[in-house]
Amino acid sequence: MDQLEKIELVRKLLNNGASMNMSKDILLRLSKKVDQYIVDYYKKVQGEEKVHKDMGE
Repeated sequence: MDQLEKIELVRKLLNNGASMNMSKDILLRLSKKVDQYIVDYYKKVQGEEKVHKDMGE
């Protein structure tokens, strides 16, 4: 499962949990997980862009 799929999956869980009035503690954990996956994704994308720049592409 790639980063975008993880982001989408946890985002859907978060939205469903919010609509089902899930506990705030669980929603907070899901929200933090989405945030972490987004940060990891952007770090990966920026790293790939840097590699392309270094290679002259």
